[in-house]
Amino acid sequence: MQYKIIQALLLAAFCLLAICMAADAEIYKYQDANGNWVFTDSPPQEVKGIEKMDNMIAGADGLTDIAAKLHAAFPPENEILRASLAAVSISSPIGTGSGFFISAKGHIITNRHVLMGDERQQEAVAERFETVDSHITQADQQIEMEENRLASAREDLDQMKRYLEGLPRGSARRNELENRYQRDLDYVRAWEDRHQRAKEQYLQHKDKYASEKSEYRSKIATAGISRSFKITLKDGTELDAFLVRTSTSHDLALLKVSGCQTPYLRPAASGGLFQGIDVYAIGNPMNLKDSMSKGIISGFRDGFLQTDARIYPGNSGGPLVAADGRVVGVNTMKELTRGFEGLGFAIPIQAVLNEFGDEL
Repeated sequence: MQYKIIQALLLAAFCLLAICMAADAEIYKYQDANGNWVFTDSPPQEVKGIEKMDNMIAGADGLTDIAAKLHAAFPPENEILRASLAAVSISSPIGTGSGFFISAKGHIITNRHVLMGDERQQEAVAERFETVDSHITQADQQIEMEENRLASAREDLDQMKRYLEGLPRGSARRNELENRYQRDLDYVRAWEDRHQRAKEQYLQHKDKYASEKSEYRSKIATAGISRSFKITLKDGTELDAFLVRTSTSHDLALLKVSGCQTPYLRPAASGGLFQGIDVYAIGNPMNLKDSMSKGIISGFRDGFLQTDARIYPGNSGGPLVAADGRVVGVNTMKELTRGFEGLGFAIPIQAVLNEFGDEL
């Protein structure tokens, strides 16, 4: 299994190199602590065994200029539309989310849970699995008990039949017992038929549950070791981005596209954030590409920016930007409430810079 995953990563890497190769951007490869190959144009200095890739240099135009391409295709009429050029959609083994370029060299910020799953959600799913597994165990026991009762009823009928065969034909006693035997036989047959239909339906649901449970666990396991993720740009172009690092203290991850000149968002100054300023959530909610919603910063809660800008599943990892187009935070979660839309929360951009300052 590990070998197949490494092969897939190598294939993804060469797909990326074919799209985003540079004349004067040398590409290197090295193996991380888990033995997975990483391809990059800016290898970390502390890693040993870094190899330069030969015969991997394209024409003489330098880096593939994604920024220029997107600006030409979508000339921004304001700073918010300019910021949208840097937003991307991210696909991982567990689903899709959003992200954004934070450097001209292809660094991408997103949420860790976009790539590897929400730990709280995984714990909740694990609890539901335990509950369902317990119910299945009880159902299996009930089915076994029911089949034992049916077997006992069948045995009683067989005994009655043997007794009947020993009675004189046409006798009143035999006629009476034959009528009773027929009634009991019809009852047991109907009972067996109902049981069989219910059992078949139950086994279908049980098999479907087992398949979905296995698929979910496989996706979570694959997400935990994946190093390559598909990103989609505003114009629909797909590229492969490689995981640089995830944060252990924040729900953040840093990806990188190598060999490309990318549009990027500049961080807002921390001193310019206050309640009431207009902000825009950019991302791909519900798989709706290139979407944005407007709101304000409505508060500051436990290290998060609170906003009433609408944030939906798929917005996670996308940028929350101010009216000047600078990014103020990373859209991360939404607290659902009854009766109204709920509140969104974003990790402040300063936390991103503090976490990934060395890589950036």
